[in-house]
Amino acid sequence: MLFAVVTQEKSIRKAAKRSNMSVPPLLAQLDELEDRLQVQLLERTPRGVRVTPEGAVLVPLVEQFLRQAEALSYSVNQMTKAASGVLTIGANAEAMIFFIPKLKRQLAANYPKISLFVKEIDSFQTETELTEGSISIGISFFDSLSDRRLKMRVLRMEKPIVVLGKEHRLARHREIEAKDLSGESFVFSRRSIAPRLFDGLVHFCESQGGFTPRIVHEVDSSPRQMAFVSCGQGIAFLPESFYPWMPPNVSAHTLKNAPATLPLSMAWNPLVLSPIRDVVLNEISQFFALHSAATELR
Repeated sequence: MLFAVVTQEKSIRKAAKRSNMSVPPLLAQLDELEDRLQVQLLERTPRGVRVTPEGAVLVPLVEQFLRQAEALSYSVNQMTKAASGVLTIGANAEAMIFFIPKLKRQLAANYPKISLFVKEIDSFQTETELTEGSISIGISFFDSLSDRRLKMRVLRMEKPIVVLGKEHRLARHREIEAKDLSGESFVFSRRSIAPRLFDGLVHFCESQGGFTPRIVHEVDSSPRQMAFVSCGQGIAFLPESFYPWMPPNVSAHTLKNAPATLPLSMAWNPLVLSPIRDVVLNEISQFFALHSAATELR
């Protein structure tokens, strides 16, 4: 929907370019939408466009509609390929990068008529997405659920690794002790995105290093953590799955005596009956049981 593109780009011109159309027809369609709804959605300013309070209310609904449309399009496409069932999984970026591709290949080999549609979610979204029914299985970092109607299973406990810029004083060390990091500036993922991961890393610093981390940047993703580290503006903790995936200006180091405290888990809603989901749950459990070592998953 053009309204969503404009809100994302914050520019009529950029939205038109992204939509492969000129500005006048885009404006005409936006005007028609506002006339139909009898509400102003966007306000033109010298610096671009700004979403009105009324438009801001609609943005989450439009984004949800687009996600559902994407899933529907994928499902239709898979049905034309003779897939008997399409299951939507919500997963964090780490799982999507390191685990889901191999899992999909395993599932395709064992159950060729079941297809997975994967959408990215943050840890805090898992319960909401499950209860709303927009996903059938959620995979992310958490160790408990507030909604007791949902079920969960820990798939893998990950150790934290420390990520440093290549010019950092500790960059030549293969293994680092937690206490060596006292006084450093840290780049963390926002607590609102993955509270269990955030709290687990803070607890690690306090229990293993004897200090509370001084967090100078909170960002939205692991790649952004690595970006700040690459620029020399802090160090970061990441799950050990990232060990072999460092950009050129960044190095990863194991932490001496670091316990596996970061739980990658899956959750589902047992009140929703789904034979296909149950098959996939079993496949996920078997996958992680067979590939429990980090070196096997890379």
